[in-house]
Amino acid sequence: MHSYDANPANWRDGDLERDAEHAGRILEWVEEAGQRALDGVVGEGEAGDGQIKVTTTVDGRVRDVAITRRAMRLDSRSLAEELLLAVHRAQDDAERKSRELVDEALGEVLPDGAFEPGALEEQYSRLLQLFERP
Repeated sequence: MHSYDANPANWRDGDLERDAEHAGRILEWVEEAGQRALDGVVGEGEAGDGQIKVTTTVDGRVRDVAITRRAMRLDSRSLAEELLLAVHRAQDDAERKSRELVDEALGEVLPDGAFEPGALEEQYSRLLQLFERP
């Protein structure tokens, strides 16, 4: 893997060609297998000592909810809080699994930390600074 420098002044011979090749490989994966693979990602989350279980799709949609009779004894507010906690855990799990899937498939062509939220924000910020007028 390599790090990406958005500043053209720091590019070396061959960087543009290498990045174009990497972009082509990324697009090929996305078009051929990536979306199918991501569509198959399911997140799982539990709350209430395992009494509430939720599964979600990679885009955060709830696919299934299982609530035991014991959990139904909770007051409505507690039940709602535990249910939301299970949903958030399932969504986080799906996001983690999708990142792992993409990293596994494209790790060699993506810059280090390409899907970390802080890294993305930093790269976009640096890129935008190149276009700001003094």
